[in-house]
Amino acid sequence: MPTPPPASGDNRQSERVKVDAFVKVNGGNEREYVFRTRDLSAGGLFLYTKVTHIYPIKVGSKLTLELYDFDDYIACTVVVARVVEPMSTESDSYPTGFGVKIVDMDDNNRERLRVMLSRLEEGVAPY
Repeated sequence: MPTPPPASGDNRQSERVKVDAFVKVNGGNEREYVFRTRDLSAGGLFLYTKVTHIYPIKVGSKLTLELYDFDDYIACTVVVARVVEPMSTESDSYPTGFGVKIVDMDDNNRERLRVMLSRLEEGVAPY
């Protein structure tokens, strides 16, 4: 079941699917952070956290990302497109966290993402 788009400024080019999966990100500062994702598309995903302020991540941040799927992962480079802060107007309707856009992914990872999205659309969740 697709997740509804944000109320404003949605320029997404591919449909999102609900998913609950682990994501590991690195912003180039030698620290890795683990998030969960709440939705995913061929163009990006949402990194869920209630404490956005503790991460050195802001709109425009470039991150390397690993999206875990069963015993494998999908690797790509993303850019933070939006931040939903706690107590913001947007957080009244949507979870807090970071919306990221995929900006670089090799063909093998793109195929794994395509397979994962197909499975999710059929209701088979990742671990």
